[in-house]
Amino acid sequence: MRSTSRTRRRTVAIAATLMVGGLVWGAGPTAFADVSAGLPAEVSPADQAALLGDTNAIRQKEGAPPISWDEGLASGSQSWADNPGSHAGGLKHDLGFNDGAENMSSAGPSQSVSQWAGEKAAYDAAGPNWNTDDPSYRYWGHYWNMVQKNYTRMGCGAADGVTVCRYA
Repeated sequence: MRSTSRTRRRTVAIAATLMVGGLVWGAGPTAFADVSAGLPAEVSPADQAALLGDTNAIRQKEGAPPISWDEGLASGSQSWADNPGSHAGGLKHDLGFNDGAENMSSAGPSQSVSQWAGEKAAYDAAGPNWNTDDPSYRYWGHYWNMVQKNYTRMGCGAADGVTVCRYA
């Protein structure tokens, strides 16, 4: 009787484990948290205001004039953010965009500008004769794009796992 009770407990424990495992396994990929889950699927009006305001605050510190929001750039940025090719296996720039500069981030819109602003120290170290062909450009290029005095417009888009901002 004692071995029957022990066998029954083991059977119940194994069955419970298999049932729970089957529930998780049957749930597929949605059972596991995605790092980019919860990021916005597009740029909200509040995000737009923050992106523009934060960028202009940084530009002001560098002596650059304010930049304005451009719906055309925003639309192109959103289209690229929505394209799986923009972030499958890592972030990839739109090689078809040749009318200015493009910044990309895996952070959401509310964190992107501060992430790019974090490149200021490398930007300062590379100046005053910044060479965008230099390999070190990758460490300060996003900041450089944000503060270029010849850029007067910007627009951004976001999808799950990517934020794209374009400057012209």
